Amino acid sequence: MFRVAIQIKELISSNVTSAIESASNPAKMLTLLQREIEESIISLTGERTRVSQNKRRLEALLTQHELKEADWGDKAKTAMDHGREDLARQALLAREDCRLEIARLKSEVAAADASLAEIDAAVRELEAKREETRAQARAQIAAEEAARAGSTGGAASRAEAHLNRINTLGQRAQFATEDEAPSRTVASVESEIENMRRASAIEAELAALKAAAPAPAKKSGSKKG
Repeated sequence: MFRVAIQIKELISSNVTSAIESASNPAKMLTLLQREIEESIISLTGERTRVSQNKRRLEALLTQHELKEADWGDKAKTAMDHGREDLARQALLAREDCRLEIARLKSEVAAADASLAEIDAAVRELEAKREETRAQARAQIAAEEAARAGSTGGAASRAEAHLNRINTLGQRAQFATEDEAPSRTVASVESEIENMRRASAIEAELAALKAAAPAPAKKSGSKKG
């Protein structure tokens, strides 16, 4: 985590504009920078999950020790009520041990909260840096295409098409959880089509059963007078 923290600090503090100006291949540099930012966000998300799980474990232990603390106090009182000062003393010692453990657990929970706040802040900064880098990448592509169009006398349409392609790729390169949205859309489309297919099959089967069913018997005419 220490190496990741250093990398994240460097990414957040990096000056994208200056990096572009000094890069021999700005487009490639921006692509690599976006990839590093994405990887850092994923690493932080995994670290956040680990810290959250550890915090829940600490809170469960804290609750247990707080219950034990009260229980040892009751046991000490019971022992004294029965004239067993020795047992009461042992109970009170055990209660003090619980109190020490409670203090330690509270400190660790507070540290976990601080870590979660730090991770959330870093993710927000990285996401802002990611958007800045994407904007710089789009501008760089547009500038390069415009320069080529000016020199060849007619590549504006290709520049626009290429920029649109870059925007599409940028949208696909979202954070891991964002990748689920297209999957859900595809799944809903497939489900709707499957429902229509099943409905058509059922209607066809009902029509076939109706055609094969014997005709109902005709009712006899009214009686003659």
